[in-house]
Amino acid sequence: TDTVTGPAIRGTSLWDSFTVADGSAVGFDPGKGSIQLITLGANRTRKATNFANGEAVTLMVNDGAAYALTGTDAAFGGSGVVWKTDGGVAPTLNTAGFTVIVLFEVGGQVYGARVGDA
Repeated sequence: TDTVTGPAIRGTSLWDSFTVADGSAVGFDPGKGSIQLITLGANRTRKATNFANGEAVTLMVNDGAAYALTGTDAAFGGSGVVWKTDGGVAPTLNTAGFTVIVLFEVGGQVYGARVGDA
């Protein structure tokens, strides 16, 4: 029989939300909330802030008016987010309502996946 003793919880232990201020270099920090909401005011480049291995953030992105959100910042590891959905490219944002994106870090690299297809 396996026994688990003294487990440690790392990262956010509650599902909490945080509204990210729109700006020219939008930063997503797992320490500020496991669900982060943003409404874009223009095309933006996403920045990784304080990501550590095993941490994840669910982004709720409202594109405002057909804006794009790219993740090419080297702070994500390598040359940016490695996309595991949408054929390996950054997802196109919905033109109305939210696009849901999950970002997670493994081995110093941040991976991204769009949730659903709408």
